[in-house]
Amino acid sequence: MIKENQDELISNAINDVTEKLSKVLLKEFLKLPDNLQVSIVLIKSAQLLLANILCQVTTSKEELEKIAEIQGKEIQELTLDCAYSGFSDKFTLDKH
Repeated sequence: MIKENQDELISNAINDVTEKLSKVLLKEFLKLPDNLQVSIVLIKSAQLLLANILCQVTTSKEELEKIAEIQGKEIQELTLDCAYSGFSDKFTLDKH
């Protein structure tokens, strides 16, 4: 019971920090010129699409990890996040 309460407190603290940081980042993003905002959104969209495609075409957890390793750090992280959140059944991964 104490562990569950402690885990909930930690989770709430992480969510609070994430929310505050997100607001600050959004304010800074909105200060950028419009064309730079559009470029950033397009780049991020392309990266997310690539991560999703990698999750779609790979057939095993090992293959996905091997492909993710040769990607840049950012694409690697997006690919593994995509696998954990959207393809956990396909790769027999535990959802967090």
